[in-house]
Order: sequence, then structure tokens, then C-alpha cells
Amino acid sequence: MASRAISISPKTMLTTTLILLLTILARHASADDRRELDLVETIAPGDQQLTYHGGAVLRGDIPVSIVWYGNFTSDQKSIVLDFINSLTSTPPPASSSSTSAPSVAQWWSTIHGTYLSNVTTGGGATRVVLGTQVADEACSLGRSLTLSQVAQLAAGARPARGGLALVLTDADVVVAGFGSVRCGLHGAAAGDAGYAYAWAGDAARQCPGQCAWPFAAPAYGPPDSKPLGAPNGDVGADGMMVTLASMVAGAVTNPFGDAYYQGEKDAALEACTACAGVYGSGSYPGYAGNVLVDAATGGSYNAVGAGGHKYLLPAVYDPAKPGCSTLVAILMVPLVLASLSPLSLGARRVPPDLTEATETTPLGEELSYHGGAVLHGDIPVSIVWYGQFKPAQKAILVDFLLSLTSSPAPANATTPSAAQWWRTIDRAYLSNATSAGNTANTTRVLLAGQVTDERYSLGKSLTLVEVFQLAAALVPPAGALVLVLTDPGVAVEGLCSSRCGLHGADDAGAGYAYAWVGDAEAQCPGQCAWPFAAPAYGPRGPGLPPLAPPNGDVGVDGMVATLATVMAGAVTNPMGDGYYMGDKDAALEACSACAGRFGSGAYPGNPGKVLVDETTGGSYNAVGANGRKYLLPAIFDPATSDCSTNKTE
Repeated sequence: MASRAISISPKTMLTTTLILLLTILARHASADDRRELDLVETIAPGDQQLTYHGGAVLRGDIPVSIVWYGNFTSDQKSIVLDFINSLTSTPPPASSSSTSAPSVAQWWSTIHGTYLSNVTTGGGATRVVLGTQVADEACSLGRSLTLSQVAQLAAGARPARGGLALVLTDADVVVAGFGSVRCGLHGAAAGDAGYAYAWAGDAARQCPGQCAWPFAAPAYGPPDSKPLGAPNGDVGADGMMVTLASMVAGAVTNPFGDAYYQGEKDAALEACTACAGVYGSGSYPGYAGNVLVDAATGGSYNAVGAGGHKYLLPAVYDPAKPGCSTLVAILMVPLVLASLSPLSLGARRVPPDLTEATETTPLGEELSYHGGAVLHGDIPVSIVWYGQFKPAQKAILVDFLLSLTSSPAPANATTPSAAQWWRTIDRAYLSNATSAGNTANTTRVLLAGQVTDERYSLGKSLTLVEVFQLAAALVPPAGALVLVLTDPGVAVEGLCSSRCGLHGADDAGAGYAYAWVGDAEAQCPGQCAWPFAAPAYGPRGPGLPPLAPPNGDVGVDGMVATLATVMAGAVTNPMGDGYYMGDKDAALEACSACAGRFGSGAYPGNPGKVLVDETTGGSYNAVGANGRKYLLPAIFDPATSDCSTNKTE
């Protein structure tokens, strides 16, 4: 698949927001993915294939070094070492009894056959060979590590060229973003050292619901959710093995960021992260799938390994099908870019030069102010209607904007309003005293000019640069916000595969922000119009129907939910240095930190308790101008570290 580098001036900071089926169990790029366009190699719009991009993979004999950072018991070490040794063992013959349990070696053979021995990268066997081990029980760099220190620990193991260094941290070591934006990562040495490294941590004490699922109850999910039994009796170590397997798969198939991946290079899906949360046939968000259960211990697994250990290993994406190949039942599960959760727990590749990336990475899980500008006071909002929109569709979107500037309902009102939703953002972020230089008492959205481009002047397939060009053509003033809205027939780079909307800013001194949202009804309603469309990936049945859109238009009502999210991000973090959580390059913001939550009791696949219009059956949680009703996302409250929804009870 052809790819190209984009370079524009001025640099444009982008935040992508993917509103898909929401599960805390997905391990890949975050809901808001911020990057500079001139540093990103992009994928053609609409491309959803995991393909080879011409770079090196690790193959042949791969020496694997291990850095044990902290205190690990001998049993925990044996779980890890037996997994590594199992990869190099001989898989059982194809003629083995169908009742025999699949093996770790079979899982590795799938990766080798699908990726490493592919004709595009050369043939030959690939073996994992256990190399040196370093024990750092005294935690020489402390118990709070930055990403650059993880790379430093890997380098200290002196891995060979073509080798892989594993950095494993114990349950008491805090790594930048652990639990808030990642459970593990892999990267490569700077320069021509030619080795890769991966990190995974024991999450048993810090974030088991995020990084030890499905062996721990999810931190965000149905109250009766029951975790699986850990196959080796150690929730932290068994959860770490799930993450480590995904990271090893990514490290060998895409070690330097230019081999096998899908989507954008800086937020790529790889061999296992493209199948996040899939462990057996029939899986969906919050359900690991059909796996085996040890009759004696109750532990759940899908592969056996050396030393009598059992493991639960992630599905492997097969580009030839396409789909996710699981060991149990070997069922091809159709790929859907499932989920972005309130915490993006993705195992994202990290750049070789980690210095700049780690300077802005908070170590905790707080959404906080980073000293930059916010949009406040009177914000002029312009609209670019790109494509064909009916008057009724325009009215839904314009009334939403007008609703934000209207007077909030009185405190004793029984139905929440869109103005109350906006006021929550204003009070929690824009008028906060930590926003230096903000002297305005309130922030108002003022509808400015509108431009209609019904003839698709830039065509029906837009790159992100062209989205920026459409916004810049209005020559907006400083402090303004431009909305670029595309109709169902327009394909925008990454729509459905990696985003449903985005926001960015011109950082050359113009001082304005912009946001884009597309009508997804014709292209991917299950991803970008949920919960008004059936999810593309998840449970089916009469008990889980989609919600009825409050204004009778699945595509446009879905646009409003996404637009509210990206607008909240655009005003609270317009230049990438305002309010955000996690890595600056993969930030969670005011609403994307609460992705998928629209009412109380929400969990992945369930938007929560909302109101229902008795006449139309439409679901909503806010009323607006001209009798409109809207379903608006929850807002993260930094003061309480919780998601605030419009009260509907």
C-alpha cells in the first residue's frame, strides 16, 4: 500500500477522536491522537488494511534479553521464562487429536507464517532464543519511570543487533501513563543499533481493571461482570503475559515503525493490537470469547506452554482473510476497530527519540492544565458545509450551536439543557483560575459565517491537510473556531478506521482552532453513529437494540454527539497544551476521557440511562433551541476525577 509523508507550513496540530464501540479493554491508540502533520506518514483515506510497508522485521534467531525491574517471585519469573521458551519449542503436528489444547508454539507459528516468513520480507525460520537476564531489585532509577528511562533500561541489557529487550516492572513501579493511556509499549533504539524493546508491567495493585482484564473485573463495565480465572493463579503476572504477547508480536512484525501495521504510523494497529480484547470465538467488547477452562484450577486459557504453564494469548490478525485468528476453535473474527475507552489502554509504538514525548507525559491518571491557551469569552464559530446537506439537517446542527449560547434552564428545571452541558465545560475548564490570563466571566459560542461547498471543490476524498485548508480558507480571526462538516458521500482520511472527528489548530500565530466531523450513516454507522446504529462489533439480540435518534436522523444525530466531543476538546485544549490527560501525542480531553458515556450506569456497549421522547421514541439527555433534543457526551470533571452526565433522573 502506498504511503506518503505530509509536510505543511504552518505545522498543524491534530486531535483525532474515534467514537466507536467503547470498551476499556481495547489496547491501541487513544480517542484523541495529537500529532504534527509534517512528522506523520499517513494512510490513504478509507484504507482499513493491515499491510506491509517495506521496512524490516525481526526474523531468524532473535536473541531476547530480559530486565527484571523490581521484585519478582520465582514463580512469576517462571511464568514469563516458560512463555519465552514455549515460543521456540516444536508445535504439535497437524495430525494431533482435535481434543488436544493448542500451544504457545502454534500461536507463534501463526505470527511467523502470516508475517515473518512472508515472501515480501524473505523466508526462513524464526526462533526466539533466550539471552541475558538482568535483575534490578533495588530499582536503580526509582519506582516512577518515564518512557525514556524504560528505553534506558532496555539499552542497559546490551541487546544484540536484531535482538529484543524486554523490560518488565513489578506491581509497585509506576511507568508514565500506566493504566491511564497504556498497559505496555514497544519501540526501537535510536540510531543504527538495530534492536527493538518492549515493556509490560504487573498491574495487580495499580490498575487491574484496566491492564489485567479479563482476569480482573473491568474498572468500567456492567456491575455483574465476572472476571476469568487466571491460568497460573497470578492476576498480575497472567495479565502481564497478555500484554507482553501483544507487544512481542508488534515488536517483531513492526520493530521500526515501517513494516506491518494498519492506520497512521504514529497510532498504528499491529498483529495483535488490531484484535484487541479477542481471545476466543464469539468475543465482543467486555467478553473475551470462548476459551478453555482448567477443570482443576478454574483458570481460563487458550494455549499450553513449557513447564505445565497455561496462557491466555491474544488473537492474531490475518491480513489475507481479513480477520482475527484465535487458537480456540480457530475462528476468523471480523475485524472492527473496536474501541476507545475513557482510558486508552493501547500499546502504542513509541518514537526512537523519547525526550520530547516524555517531558509532557503525566505519571498519574489526572486530566490537568498544562499552562497553554484555551478559547474563552465570545467564540465566533464559522461553518463549512462540505457536500449536500438538507435544510432539516443543517437546522439540527445550527440549533445545537444556538443552544449553547442560550440561557441555561433554571436550577429547578426537570429536563437538562444543552446550555447546562456547555456551562459545565465553562466552569470546569474555561473560567477556571488555573487558565492564566482568562478574565472572561462566561464563554459564549457566537454563530458567525457559513460557507456551502456543494460541488466538492477538493473532491470527495479528503486528506487531513485538505480539511485544514477548508478551515483556513475562511481566514478566521484569533480565538475563533471553524467547523468543517462533511456529508455521507465524502471520505475523509481515517474516517471509520481511526477517527470519527478531529480538532486541530494553526500554530503559526493565527490563534484559531478548527474541528471536523463527518456524517457516517452511509459509510460506518456502527462505528461513528453509535448508539443510534447497531454496533459493528458486539453483542446482538432484541435486548440490545440501537437507540432511536432524537431528531430522526441517524447520521446527523451521530454527528452532534461527535461534534460535541471535538468542540469540547477544541476549546479546552486548542493548541495541544491546555487541558488534557496522558501523552500529549495521544491525549484524552474533556469529553473523550469519558467516551461512550451519556447517562448514569454506562458501560461498554451501553450508553447509560437517558431520557426517551414519548412521542417519537428518540433518546436524549439535553433539550435545545427550537424544541430540539440531543444526546451529549459526559464531561470529565478534574475536581472529582469522574465523568459528569446531564442528570436525567
